[in-house]
Amino acid sequence: MKDLGRCKTMQFSMDLINETPIYQKRRRLSKHEWELVNERCKKLHEASLIQPSSSDFVAAIVMLAKRDSARLWTKKRMCADNKPLNLVTPNDKYPMPILEKLFDSIGNSNIFTIVDPNQGFNLIVFIVKDRKKMTFH
Repeated sequence: MKDLGRCKTMQFSMDLINETPIYQKRRRLSKHEWELVNERCKKLHEASLIQPSSSDFVAAIVMLAKRDSARLWTKKRMCADNKPLNLVTPNDKYPMPILEKLFDSIGNSNIFTIVDPNQGFNLIVFIVKDRKKMTFH
């Protein structure tokens, strides 16, 4: 996990309609799910992607089903439920680009890259004052 790298060209901010802290109660998880959460948090902490926090903003952890190599829904993926935070985030005034225009713009290119969809969020660096909004428990 240490090989992921981070976006070093810029840091992102998270503007909110109001700065009232959003706190969610912990969700009920099974013993096995808590073991997965602890294991995942340990790996994220060792990779310096998360750090302990005492923020008033806290999202609940949810465990979502994930397909295994046999395409069965037997695995679990740890996520933070940021829906309440999204509700107080101003709407983006810039529409998503039209896919056809994006495809046209790459023309005859041979090499393409994307943000890793599994770990992409971990590559985004928030400015220090907004990191407190991304806490979970």
